[in-house]
Amino acid sequence: MELTDYQTLIDPSKTYGGVHSSADIYTDGNGVHYRSDPLDSDPAGRFFHEAVRISDHAFLLLTELAPSEAKTYSQIVEGADWLHIQFRFLGTGREEIAERYSVETPERSCLVSRYPEGSIVNREIEKATTWKYACLYLRPETFTDILDVDASELPEAANWLADSAASDFRCDQLPLTSLMTAPLGDIFSCDFRGPIRRAYMRAKYLEILATLVHTLDRTGNRQADEQVKLSSSDLIKLAAARDIMNEDLENPISLAALARRVGLNRTKLATGFKSRFGSSVHAHWRDIRLARAREMLQSGEMSVTEAALSVGYADISAFTRAFTNKFGSRPKTFKPGAA
Repeated sequence: MELTDYQTLIDPSKTYGGVHSSADIYTDGNGVHYRSDPLDSDPAGRFFHEAVRISDHAFLLLTELAPSEAKTYSQIVEGADWLHIQFRFLGTGREEIAERYSVETPERSCLVSRYPEGSIVNREIEKATTWKYACLYLRPETFTDILDVDASELPEAANWLADSAASDFRCDQLPLTSLMTAPLGDIFSCDFRGPIRRAYMRAKYLEILATLVHTLDRTGNRQADEQVKLSSSDLIKLAAARDIMNEDLENPISLAALARRVGLNRTKLATGFKSRFGSSVHAHWRDIRLARAREMLQSGEMSVTEAALSVGYADISAFTRAFTNKFGSRPKTFKPGAA
């Protein structure tokens, strides 16, 4: 059984079925590209595999092959939780995670998974005429870095992808839509070489992540729009959740942690809060923090950096971006005497 980790995804010295990585595709060590002879008359001998380092903790994998027999291989998740976003075009399989969870991987699907640090993922590939997929690997903190957004700016349905706290395994299955397949088709057909190829892959990687967030948001909104049944006890707990956020602006809290504090599950808290108060949990928390920061800036009692830190923003650029999006002007323009 083959065991891989994130450090061995890109190894130009490896060969697959006698195929060597093309030396002229990636020349800087940030990618490998394998393709068998396109004139090979035996379909079972055709093989394509590409792995690209998008950033230190983000990778893109592309594979198309014709497995002549079922195969099993394992991957270890090290260093942190990792996100795996799989787009299955052809071929089916199965995953077993940490010997506790089992996930089927059907054709024409998108599986968005979060693997806990230290878990081992065993994958089974079934024999098929063609097996084709694309996969994005990245850490939760890299998710927001690449999108250049603060975690609080993500829609509720995508927040679990960026939560910095350690997480249990989670997997959401989505349909493979045309919005997803368009950039993936561009990637599979790309014939660029050298540094410009990696730049192109980075751009498409960003497009795919943005499309994924949009898809999760639409799915989450449809679920939230369904009738939410709330008991009197639920209403009290929702009010308590709002009070916790209003009273502690400096310390960020995840949806899961807030749900535990008030005694609701995450789904009931997310859908119930939006139904009751008209905004998502994270949108409410973001808005009250920004409103408080604006008050402090207008009073002249704090600098922009101090105001950001006092409402839980350790990243000043993220604070400035969120503030400007909310109020239409940069934070410094709200200070007394600003032009």
